[in-house]
Amino acid sequence: MAELLGDRIRHAREVYGMSQAELSRRIKISKQAMYDIESNRTRNPGVLIVNAIADVLRVSVDALLGRGEQMASAAPTPPKRPRPRKVAPVG
Repeated sequence: MAELLGDRIRHAREVYGMSQAELSRRIKISKQAMYDIESNRTRNPGVLIVNAIADVLRVSVDALLGRGEQMASAAPTPPKRPRPRKVAPVG
């Protein structure tokens, strides 16, 4: 059986290490709506929701839709903070 949108969203969320409740809070939908999307009960969650999910999980919409691009199997590394510069001595 082919992997569906909800399955790919769940996989990306688990790889990212985020709970379903946290993802639903960040994209401003109910926990029940997020559950329905991940369990493939929602046939068409809408482009705005899929785009928001992709942005939060840092994956492409194409990867969520199963259009060629594969999702990374490891969690993305967080961006590094720039190191503070050392001040040169004066004098």
